[in-house]
Amino acid sequence: MKKFLKNPQPNDSGLKGPRYWRSLDELMESDGFKEYVYREFPEGASELDGVNRRQFLKVMSASFAFAGIGLTGCRRPEKYIMPYNQQPEEIIHGKPLYYASAMPHRNDPIPVVAETNEGRPTKIEGNKLLKGRNGGTDQFAQASILDLYDPDRSKTTVQDGRSLTEAERIDYLALVSKKFSENGGEGLAFLAEGIPSVTRSTQLDQLKAKFPNAIWAEYDALDNTNPEKAASSVFEKSVRPIYDFSKAERVLSLEADFLCSDPFHLVYTRDFSKARSVDDDHPEMNRLYAAESYYSLTGGMADHRLRIASGEIPALTALIAASLFEQNGSGQTNAIDALKSLGEGLEVDPQWIKECVKDLLDHSGSALILAGPHQPEFVHALAFGLNELLHAQGNTVNYIPVPANEASSIFELADAIGLGQVNTLVVLGGNPVYNAPVDLHWPDVQAKVDEVIRLGEYFDETSEKSDCHINAAHYLESWGDLIAYDGTVLAIQPMILPLFQGLTESEVLQILINGEPKEGYEIVSSALTQSLGGGTQEFQKFLHDGFWQDSASAATNVTPSRQVIQQYFQEIDRPPKNSSANLEIRFIGDPSIDDGRYINNGWLQECPDPVTKLTWDNAFLVSPKLGEELGVVANNPIKTVVHKNPNAHKRGKHQGHLIEITLDGKTLTGPAHVQPGLPNYTVVVSLGYGRTATGRIGEGSGFDAYSLRTSGGMSSASGATARKVGGIKELADTQEHWSMEDRAIIREANLDYYKEHPDFVDLMGMESHSPPVLGIDESGNNRRDTVPLQKLILAGKENRGNSLYETPEFTGTHQWGMSIDLNTCTGCTACIIACQSENNIPIVGREQVARGREMHWIRMDRYYSAGPEQSRKEIPANPQVSVQPMTCQHCETAPCESVCPVNATVHDDEGLNVMAYNRCVGTRYCANNCPYKVRRFNFFDWNDRDMDRVYEGPLGPKGMNELKKMSKNPEVSLRMRGVMEKCTFCLQRIQAAKIEQKVKARDSGDIKVPDGTIKVACQQVCPADAIVFGDISDPESRVSKLKESNRDYGVLAYLNTRPRTTYMAKLRNPNPLILDYYENPMSNLEYKKANDHGGGHRDGIGNSDHPAEGDVHNSH
Repeated sequence: MKKFLKNPQPNDSGLKGPRYWRSLDELMESDGFKEYVYREFPEGASELDGVNRRQFLKVMSASFAFAGIGLTGCRRPEKYIMPYNQQPEEIIHGKPLYYASAMPHRNDPIPVVAETNEGRPTKIEGNKLLKGRNGGTDQFAQASILDLYDPDRSKTTVQDGRSLTEAERIDYLALVSKKFSENGGEGLAFLAEGIPSVTRSTQLDQLKAKFPNAIWAEYDALDNTNPEKAASSVFEKSVRPIYDFSKAERVLSLEADFLCSDPFHLVYTRDFSKARSVDDDHPEMNRLYAAESYYSLTGGMADHRLRIASGEIPALTALIAASLFEQNGSGQTNAIDALKSLGEGLEVDPQWIKECVKDLLDHSGSALILAGPHQPEFVHALAFGLNELLHAQGNTVNYIPVPANEASSIFELADAIGLGQVNTLVVLGGNPVYNAPVDLHWPDVQAKVDEVIRLGEYFDETSEKSDCHINAAHYLESWGDLIAYDGTVLAIQPMILPLFQGLTESEVLQILINGEPKEGYEIVSSALTQSLGGGTQEFQKFLHDGFWQDSASAATNVTPSRQVIQQYFQEIDRPPKNSSANLEIRFIGDPSIDDGRYINNGWLQECPDPVTKLTWDNAFLVSPKLGEELGVVANNPIKTVVHKNPNAHKRGKHQGHLIEITLDGKTLTGPAHVQPGLPNYTVVVSLGYGRTATGRIGEGSGFDAYSLRTSGGMSSASGATARKVGGIKELADTQEHWSMEDRAIIREANLDYYKEHPDFVDLMGMESHSPPVLGIDESGNNRRDTVPLQKLILAGKENRGNSLYETPEFTGTHQWGMSIDLNTCTGCTACIIACQSENNIPIVGREQVARGREMHWIRMDRYYSAGPEQSRKEIPANPQVSVQPMTCQHCETAPCESVCPVNATVHDDEGLNVMAYNRCVGTRYCANNCPYKVRRFNFFDWNDRDMDRVYEGPLGPKGMNELKKMSKNPEVSLRMRGVMEKCTFCLQRIQAAKIEQKVKARDSGDIKVPDGTIKVACQQVCPADAIVFGDISDPESRVSKLKESNRDYGVLAYLNTRPRTTYMAKLRNPNPLILDYYENPMSNLEYKKANDHGGGHRDGIGNSDHPAEGDVHNSH
């Protein structure tokens, strides 16, 4: 009979801290959840689908027929390599080359460096040469490699169902150019995405000169230009705000997700995290106030988060402005009265507004107010004015000049088409047939045009409605340039020739302008040297560095116009109060597939949503209160109402009850997902799913929320209703996969408490006692009394205690370790995709994720926390969120090693827990014995089998697509069925750095790799710089110094695992005058259960009856 470890029940003081949970089932401790946790693997992960005797004999008889081919031994299949006939001189076998480029992303392109192996790009990194960047990127940039090698990309130009050759394609475009040259472009129109570029601007000037009567329009499904529109009005010149979070001590975010989805978020994340980091040299940290309708990553980092409907943000902004005017003694009585009337009836605690404003005024010159780019211009205009009163200009905000946008809108283009003024429409990128506002009826509008030419990477919904589809080149196949959000000109250069002979936008425009083609290199070099000056040498440096030197826009002094701001007062249209009969629908870009353009990217589809943990689908996110009213969840977590519980377990799947949303006469049905932290009557839904023309990966993913979105409610709309319609949709949700019960995982405190009790992490959970596993030292003393536990987990020869497992000898020159700062990690999931790209981690598909078989080496754990009494009475409406990246801890006394019967997982002399794949026979004992649940097993041959045909075994097709092969990192082995895998600390990077150092050392013997030389994939991608890797045997290394911090702790270190990966506890900096925070955010569900460990104990951290510092524990 299997035995389970039961941790002790909490004492009374242990119940005073907030309660942590990852899902509603965990909150209510349902029977299904308990059974789920106690299983060795998630339900369904270790079993195949049930088969009857007839099916079994049928499959096995066929398998036996192939026995001579596939079952004669356990050897892996042979592979063959092809040598170079003529090797390029710049290529050295085994050494990658790196080239700078940039990834287009609306008006916020990302500077990148592409790693290429033997002529094919395999990995994307950030460009750290660019000032203000630390080399971080986001999940979209990391996953763009997979898009390059997508076999579903468009491979040819198609006109009226007939494929055109390259020569025919050129001739066709030349004929279009000739036709409109005669009338100055009368009847010619272009629709493009708003991508700023020097080359595009140059070609637009040429286009206007040749076709003065042509229409140029731009449309982005997720438009973020409202700040610029408002700034141009308020300051009466075309400018854009650029924020400096490194100088901001107090920040108020009005539904701005500046840490994840807003423009320039990578730079903002870096600066904000710097101000968030706490150490001996920097004992203070910033304070973040956030008001938002959905639970964003920025809201998760907030010290005070106000849940409020998106449509009520303007009213809140007005009340904040009124309070600021009152408190700074401006005497603007009329303005104060007008602002208060705009915010009248808003149900927000006045104390929250008053104390927030007071805090901002007390930090004048280092305070900042910003609004989300989707918010109306009034909110931005008022924020600009308030920042001026806070003396923010020149400190926490600067304004840079930007060219005025003279493009027409998609609405103006639709009007012109309706009037018969457009005969030929050229659609450059985008997908308006799918994502244009539904009231625009764009499919019908486009059908009125005689000839539609579409340039796109995929044959999608817009291409289906076009007369000619031209396959576009991927950005890694292109020449071009982009203008970053701060004005820096970035380079785009090809890493590989176009795989499918696709064209770039500039190449298409070149043919239309001049009637003949031109090389992309010539187009770009000519445009940049003419616009920016310089010659060949400057352009070559531009390509080498990835950006044009000193091209960033300089800040300009501006003064807000009070009259313009007051005019905005008249434009406020306050929506009716939200209720169950008047719901607000909040439309957001999806963190995995953006506006829908990445729906065919398996890495992104399978990456869990940072908050909901959903994969492969979207859902209607509803508050606990609305969920209760709709009958999809029982609000009392004590009750286990299976038929109403959307998180009920069934083979590891998440059960989403179907609801129907009606808005402006349009209805849409989809699954509901209860999401704590939302306003009671706001429904949040991700855009980009429900595509009808996509590749094999994107088929059947979610529902199309664009079908509800109109031009009057692009980001939010009120007046919706919802009802439960019956039925269940099973969602692939990872929020409970690999749950760890009864253990202290998250540790956090408030800043003031940390200053008073810097050792609080040592006084939590089992570490607050004397675990017997530490044994007795040479003097006969209990080691807990003589050596702090946090210092025992460092490399070195330490007493192995009472363990039968002998500690390995770590004799290597280096001793590798990692530190992860929970105070700066935002949970953006970029590290998950970076790890997947670097280490050839496969995707497994929706069904396998639902079974708990996802292969990610990094699990981004998201915990909710709320007061213990509230958590026991109802589902908390506004919990706090904490995130923790969890990967292999590389334990010095690894539990996985002692149970492996074939020594497939062992330690090397540098402290790494390494895998010998060719030894592994798939017993999975190691995964069962891993207390961190971070090992992943290949239940099928994911790399060589199609996701939807893995169950066919030897009867199904086998073999990796040639394009898929090109995406693989040649320095990392591909694992096959039956093999266990996990994080390796990017061993290939470690070995490459050691070899490089040995080459440099020659006969000197100095083979120690300098600190900072090695950056593992997750560390390199992190914009927050939350992950640090290095040699912990070097006391001067950065990682060693971080591990000496008082905040450093090892997860489950009381098990004597001695993890090489440790964490720095999370700190919050709440305003004590605002009572919406938890006084003691230091505990969790697991800690409270383990708090009273049979012997002496200390009360919960932060409680009023906490013993004085220095009190000793009773011995066991």
